[in-house]
Amino acid sequence: MDANRPFECLALGALGCLGILGISRGMMLSARGVRIFPIDRKRTVREGLADLAFLLFFFLWVYEILAFAIPLDVHLVPAPMRVLVIEAIGAKVLGTLAMTAGIVVYGLALRAFGSSWRLGIDRDRPGPLVTGGIFARSRNPIYLALMLLMIGVFLVVGRLVLLLLAMMFAVYFHFLVRREERFLTQHYGDVYRAYAQRVGRWWTLERGKGPPNGT
Repeated sequence: MDANRPFECLALGALGCLGILGISRGMMLSARGVRIFPIDRKRTVREGLADLAFLLFFFLWVYEILAFAIPLDVHLVPAPMRVLVIEAIGAKVLGTLAMTAGIVVYGLALRAFGSSWRLGIDRDRPGPLVTGGIFARSRNPIYLALMLLMIGVFLVVGRLVLLLLAMMFAVYFHFLVRREERFLTQHYGDVYRAYAQRVGRWWTLERGKGPPNGT
């Protein structure tokens, strides 16, 4: 058996956990009448194209993980992009830890989000601003979790295409976060500004002062 296969299966398992957590929370909120797929009509054309590109590349990321783990004979990227660029056992162990951390952070973020979780900016009916739980440490734990997962998957599987996709996602998340921050500042005003002053965009080592569950 290929020595990489157990680690590729771990990546597939992490992907499954991500899907189960997201789908189950989405179904729960939809049953309560929460619209989790809002349409942001104030997006610029460039932002809309960036969002569409992210979806396409995300599905490519998912497919390639499946193709390496199952394995499948058909890949969506050319052979030079599937080359193995890292295969040290230490990197695979580090990647496993990163994937585990990503799933844990993702689960904690979904739990803290409650009914405020959306896949996109909901300008019509946004939920209350969440600052408790893991949001007292990170203003963007969902994106942090996804980046941990994507970096972990690359270290575990070791293929060039997964490194390139992780780098592309990191750039996209940076600009998406900046877009969301503009909306949050406009909608929640001084409450969000105060929250942003005490909690870091990605992680805060020391818990800031303030209400634990402010809205």
